[in-house]
Amino acid sequence: MNWYRCRTEGRNADLRLFAGRTIDIPSAFIAGAQDWGIHQEPGTLARMQGGTCTDMRMCELIEGAGHWVQQEKPDEVSAALLHFLSGLR
Repeated sequence: MNWYRCRTEGRNADLRLFAGRTIDIPSAFIAGAQDWGIHQEPGTLARMQGGTCTDMRMCELIEGAGHWVQQEKPDEVSAALLHFLSGLR
């Protein structure tokens, strides 16, 4: 959501605090395979998986879903979340 806020308000001062930092907790990324957003800036998804998130445990691209994956495929999103969370025990 911060991406939208920064793009629409033209400010990103709040996020400068996190520039160059990594996310060092168990992480998951869930998106629709047809979501244009994951391809908007080439290489971003790979950078997130290979460096930004140092403990990336799941990257799930759900077929048949676009930008609003949680509304388009709620059962698949719930299953992916439960799978991710079950691995944290």
